[in-house]
Order: sequence, then structure tokens, then C-alpha cells
Amino acid sequence: MLSRLENIKIPFVKSNEIKFLLFFGLIYRLAIFSVYTTVTKWPDSWGFMVLSEYLLNFDLSGYNGERSPGYALLIFLGFGTMRITIIYQFIIGIITSVYWYKIALNLKFNKNNALWITLFIETFLHVFFYETSILIESFALFFFAVIFYHLSDDYFQKNSLKLEIWMSFLFGFLVLIKPFFAYIPFIIYGFSVLYNFNLKKIINQKIIILLFPLVAYFGWSYVNKVNTGYFVSTTYLGLNIAQNCVCFAEKGPEEYQLIIDSYVKYREKVISENKDVAMTIWHSHENELKYKYPYFPDCSHELGKYGKATIKNNLGDYFYQVITKSWFDFWKVQIYWHYDQFNFKYINYLFGGIWKIQKVILYFIKFTFLFLVPFYIFQFFKRRKITIELVMVVVVFAGSVLQGLVTFGTNVKYSFPYEFLMIFTVLLFVKNYVTLPKSLNKYLQ
Repeated sequence: MLSRLENIKIPFVKSNEIKFLLFFGLIYRLAIFSVYTTVTKWPDSWGFMVLSEYLLNFDLSGYNGERSPGYALLIFLGFGTMRITIIYQFIIGIITSVYWYKIALNLKFNKNNALWITLFIETFLHVFFYETSILIESFALFFFAVIFYHLSDDYFQKNSLKLEIWMSFLFGFLVLIKPFFAYIPFIIYGFSVLYNFNLKKIINQKIIILLFPLVAYFGWSYVNKVNTGYFVSTTYLGLNIAQNCVCFAEKGPEEYQLIIDSYVKYREKVISENKDVAMTIWHSHENELKYKYPYFPDCSHELGKYGKATIKNNLGDYFYQVITKSWFDFWKVQIYWHYDQFNFKYINYLFGGIWKIQKVILYFIKFTFLFLVPFYIFQFFKRRKITIELVMVVVVFAGSVLQGLVTFGTNVKYSFPYEFLMIFTVLLFVKNYVTLPKSLNKYLQ
């Protein structure tokens, strides 16, 4: 099959493996899309769609700041049409697979293994179904792949102004997609300082990678300040802080009694109806609090003050929730699809069965990765050497902790862009440290 691709001419593509990935990615997506043509929208989708309308009008005046503009720009490029946006996401997904292949080559896997690893990652069903959803995850995954392609390509050994500017742009746009990702360039810069450390390297050329992320974060916060009066990356910030208090909502200061009463009331209602307790504050806002604070940024600001005070006074409850719920949820696995909206009867059973098997595989990989975290940290202190495995481990684990600290609810979505890093980490460990029978070991080299 690969040899036959030599006669197929694709501009700028000489590798048969990449040609195969391009053809496979297209056929694979068309095949599944033929049985599932639904453009899936979720509660998070509407905020991006609203912001895209402001962008299409080339006027952000009066925007309430609920979302950052990175993903909305993709919808904007699709002229506000969700079908075109999904086509873009399919194309981006195919390109992402090419970067996975290149990362595998950078990690010293041979071409055949790099191809099989890429297909292994790409054919997880939730990868495709995120591409059919109006959510940021597929777009963020692409930027993760491009960034880690450069990081795996001896990034810390290079001294190129053009590369630093390009990486700064990539990090900056990633922050526009999701402000939470602002921590990543700081970790990478920290590693650049530690790499062959000396005091003169504390400030080095790679500090440029912090420029665009900071401009993106604070620039968009200023836009929100102009429109809403609040200097925040998104006006959901206060509500998200309050969301962390759901397990101890009644322990807030008396000055926020109105919020407390509504919060506790809807928490008990949600529990009795067997719904997601993490979404309690949203029910409270939609049914009661919005009448007290009709302008959402004002409401979110008040909820933020309540949340900060309540967390400060109940740190034990907060950290117990972070460890047992928020952080733990990061390591779960979930697929975003409408199971009953396939085009053909009973075919959803087939996809459901495949997904059950893939879930088990992903859980095994994630928990194996967790066990490898202390191993690679120990290796760093033992050898004093910055490796790509260490970078991946620290970025993923730091992300899991930070999301646990700032978010309660839908935490499983946070882990999706990191999953390919977990897979590469586990496979690298097997390749470098596990002695397999000769008949198997040769295939991992």
C-alpha cells in the first residue's frame, strides 16, 4: 500500500507514510461521518457561537466576555456556519495526525512504528467525535501537537529567534483558545533555564515565548474590562470559583446568605434528581440569582467574591474536594456524542462496543502514566537531565493539578488534549526501560 503511494503526487509531501495518513484520515472520517452526520452542540457551544457573531460583525462592543476568542475565530472563518466549522475540524484533525507521526519520529521510533502509533491514537472514537462537536478540544489538540513537535525536536538545544517567535505565537493562540493553558509556556521557559543550568541563563532568549501568551491573556482581559467593567480572562471566572464550593456551600460568610440559600437549595434538588451536582451553581443562577443580579458579569463577580471567601475559610473541605473529585475526574475518560442520533438503526451498538474497549485501553494508559510520574521525577533528580519525557510528564501532571484547583465539573474534557502525551510517555517507557522478548522488542525500536 505504501509503495503504491510513491506515484501519487501531493505538493510538499514526499513521505509515503504521511501520504498514507492523509488518505487514511480522510477516508476514516468520511466513513464514520456517513453514519453520524450530526453536528453536536453542547451547553459550552453557545458561548463560542455568540462570540463568533460579534466577530462576524467586526464589533466587540457590548460583548459580555463569557468566552475567549481563539475557538470563535475558527467559527468566524467558517462564516458562522457549523457545518463548515466541522469540515475545518476534520482537516485540522488530519494535520494533527501528521504531527503525531513526526513527534514519534523525533522520539526515535522507526517509521513503521511511528505510523502504527499515529493510527492507534487517531482511531480512538472520541478523537473523531470531538471533531463533530462545537467545542475547543480538537482545535486545542492541534496546537498541542504542533508545540510538542517542536519541543521533541531538540528544542532546548536550539538558539533561533524565528523559532522562539513562532513558539510564542503558538502558545499565545493556545491561550486565546483556553486561558487555562497559560501555565504551559512558563513551564517550558523554566525547563529552558534548567537545561545546562547556569546563572546567566535565568534570563535567556527563550523568554520570548512568554510574550504572546501574556499579550493574549491580558489583552483579552482588557477587552473584557472595556465591555463589562471587569478585568478577567472570561466573565465565567467568578462563577467557576463559586462552583468549587458546591460540597461546602453552606459554610460561606453570612454576608452572602442569599447566594448560600440558593446554592444549597439547588444542590439538594440536583442530588434528589440524580443530576450532576457540579452544575448546581448554574441551576441557581438560571432560576434565582439572575433576578438579583440580572447582568451576568455582575453576578459572576459576586459569586467570585463568595467563592474566594468560602474557600479561604474552608481550606480543608476545598482540598478534600480537589483531591477526591476535581483532580480525580481529570483521569476519567468520556466521549462527546449523541448516542441515539446515528443514521442507521443499531449501528450505535457497534460504536458503543468499540468505545467500551477503547475506554479500557485509555484507562490503562492513564493510570500507567500516573505511576510513571514519580519515576521520571526521580530520574531527573538522579541524572540532572531534561528529557522530553520529563517535559511531557510535568506539563500533563501540572495541568491535572491546576484544573483540579480551579474547576469542579466537566474536568474530564480538560484531559483530552493531553492524552496523546500520556500515550507517548508510556510507549517511550516500554521502549527504553522494559525488556521484552526479542520477537516483540524489535518492533518497538
